[in-house]
Amino acid sequence: MSAPLTATSRQASAPVLTEARPASFPRWAGVVVFSPLGARYLGLDDEGFDWFLHGTGVPFGVAGALTFLFALLSLGRWGSRVMLSQKHPYEPWLWDHSWRRELHDQRFTQLLVSWPVSLVLLAILAVVHWLFYSRVFSQGQVLPGAILGIVLLGFDVIIFTRVLGPTVLGTLALLRFGRMRLHLPGVPLELGSRCQVHLEAQPSLARLSNVKVELRCIKEWAETTGSGDDRLTQSVTRIEHSHAYTVDAEALREGKALALPLELPEGRPEHSTALHASRSCHWELKLSSEVPGANLDITFVLPVYYTVGGYPARAS
Repeated sequence: MSAPLTATSRQASAPVLTEARPASFPRWAGVVVFSPLGARYLGLDDEGFDWFLHGTGVPFGVAGALTFLFALLSLGRWGSRVMLSQKHPYEPWLWDHSWRRELHDQRFTQLLVSWPVSLVLLAILAVVHWLFYSRVFSQGQVLPGAILGIVLLGFDVIIFTRVLGPTVLGTLALLRFGRMRLHLPGVPLELGSRCQVHLEAQPSLARLSNVKVELRCIKEWAETTGSGDDRLTQSVTRIEHSHAYTVDAEALREGKALALPLELPEGRPEHSTALHASRSCHWELKLSSEVPGANLDITFVLPVYYTVGGYPARAS
């Protein structure tokens, strides 16, 4: 049985019972930023860089400059969060993530990643199909060609159903519903409390009858079993809490914000949001509805923490 929980001050030295930690050092950004120093150490001078840029062309130079700038921004954000974690060690909602009272759904960000991936896969498929038809059938190898064709068809079905299909449907849903916003009463949301969040959509959803709301707490961690050659590491996902209900979407049909009541359950400090931890924990609000043409299906990650008097609780 765990020890009883009490509120403590900032100056106390007992460890906080939450696994929230600052994000780990972005190694890729460090490699990108410090690679010019390494190149100079190895003897690649400015003339060498000029030769490299001239040989690779302007597009690669621009891409490299943008990558370097993005790496600098990533290192700056990481350093800022580390300093905030040292200044406010018992307020992880200030540095675990850039929480705001207005949350945006992540469909647009996901599509920015999924569309390039889909296009690259389509290009690879096109090349593979061209090679297949030009080499196999041109040589009159009907039976081997038919077998390979069935295999390629299986790959086509997997890519279209797992990658391209969800990307197209997500794009249609984004065009139809717009990018939704969720307004919070404050940050953080406290375990064991009741509050209302407000969903806003533009344009108004005239054909939306109701919305299914599901609040879930999910824990994820890596679990290793065995040893030596039999050592196996697998990802484990466990739903700690789940509660679903349905609300009438009349407000959204009228172009207004839809009030969603949230009843956060009682919990322990280890149920606080911890996005960067050995056992990560996050709370998500999943909103779904069946609409002719494109179904509504969006998820918001919520800043939910166990707090007492404004500070996370700790073991006495």
